[in-house]
Amino acid sequence: MIEASTKGFAALALRLANRARIAAEARAENTLREKRRDPRRWRDARLLWPDLTKDTR
Repeated sequence: MIEASTKGFAALALRLANRARIAAEARAENTLREKRRDPRRWRDARLLWPDLTKDTR
């Protein structure tokens, strides 16, 4: 018999919300560094690939 569970959806929603937060923070910081013409923004993996790097904050 096939059974469905809803508690897995809460965990998925939390993970997706965390990924969205990380992407939004990276975009905001990248925009700020772009306005300042900061060349280090191209060297920070956290800003270039926010989905692939671990959140170090």
